[in-house]
Amino acid sequence: MKVSKEIRKNAVDYSMNAITDICTNIGPRESGMPKEREAQEWIKNQIDTNGWADESAIEDFKVSRHALVGFTKIIGVFLIIGALLQLLTLVGNPALTLAVRIISLVLAVLSIVIVVLEFLFYVPFIDKFLPETTSCNVYAKYKPTGDVKRRIIINGHTDSAYEWTLMKIRQEVMVGVLAVDLLCALASIVIFSINIAKGVTPLWSVIFAACTVVAYIGLFFVCNFKVLSPGANDNLTGVFVAVSALKCLKESGIRYENTEVCALLTGSEEAGLRGATAFTKRHKGENKDVETYIIAFDTMRDYDYMTIYHRDMTGMVKNSPEVVALLDEACNDPDVNHPLPHGVVPFGASDAAAFSRGGFKAAAVAGQNPKYAPYYHNRRDTPDQMIPETFALGLDIALAAIEAFDRDQK
Repeated sequence: MKVSKEIRKNAVDYSMNAITDICTNIGPRESGMPKEREAQEWIKNQIDTNGWADESAIEDFKVSRHALVGFTKIIGVFLIIGALLQLLTLVGNPALTLAVRIISLVLAVLSIVIVVLEFLFYVPFIDKFLPETTSCNVYAKYKPTGDVKRRIIINGHTDSAYEWTLMKIRQEVMVGVLAVDLLCALASIVIFSINIAKGVTPLWSVIFAACTVVAYIGLFFVCNFKVLSPGANDNLTGVFVAVSALKCLKESGIRYENTEVCALLTGSEEAGLRGATAFTKRHKGENKDVETYIIAFDTMRDYDYMTIYHRDMTGMVKNSPEVVALLDEACNDPDVNHPLPHGVVPFGASDAAAFSRGGFKAAAVAGQNPKYAPYYHNRRDTPDQMIPETFALGLDIALAAIEAFDRDQK
């Protein structure tokens, strides 16, 4: 049994209005802060009140909300201190010079370690040193008529991002600043190491270190903790693909025999995929008892750039080939008839990466121009920037994937 076009259209209209209501009445949803929880509770209430799921729960977890993007300011301090300390080598005191060389090298190496662990691998390395708050996921289940033999989870994240100041100008500006700073830090490590080995600090290396300070200042403008994105596209569109999938099944009277359909609305994705990671830990082993697929929907906005992501976390994590194949099947469904290209998340990560790394079979679908999205992670991501046609395509893919997942089981 298919979901009718009328029910799908009503779901799209409902979602556009719900997203507008959240952005207007609740506002931006900082990871692990009251507005994020308020939005999660509001959406859960919508699910419960309308009977779109048989059960739903809020699952709490701890988060250090400034760790992921806040590392840029931390390493900015480390790198600037290390560079300026090089000026003390001009004093001519041997003991002081040796200490400065070692401290500068340690600070530069530590900065690179933080970048690699926090950003490339999303490991909570500095989180333990920062203040913690409580974030939450919403997990809603639409049960089958019989025993649960397979489970498909549609995912979106509810929190919104801090404004990425440089990204607001152009993505290339932010990438360029980070690339220059990374090269300066790596060059400094090489130079400081050579100076320690040779026991000398040439004047040119001191001048170089002093010049890098100018580049490192850019790290303090990567993000602005005082301004948050409204997060209409990123990622309330993904959230309401998940919610609307349950809505459509319920209103169509569709209930599968052995396939459980779930909506997972994660918190603190923008803080480093912390909600998705918390889910994999809390529900560890459940994917072994019941075959479980997770599809993460993120930013249903740029129609021509809708993509299935088979690699994630800047290409460092491989998503599930089985889930990718399911999405291909869904896109070729007659009701969708819109094959999507496969891609690699080029910069950052989606929740699918955390699910995959946590042992779940997962993949992501996103609709965002990877080269330039003027609304991305800034104050322009407002409801008027949404494109219902793209959201509708995302919902169609989700519904077709759910149907194919149940059909393939038989």
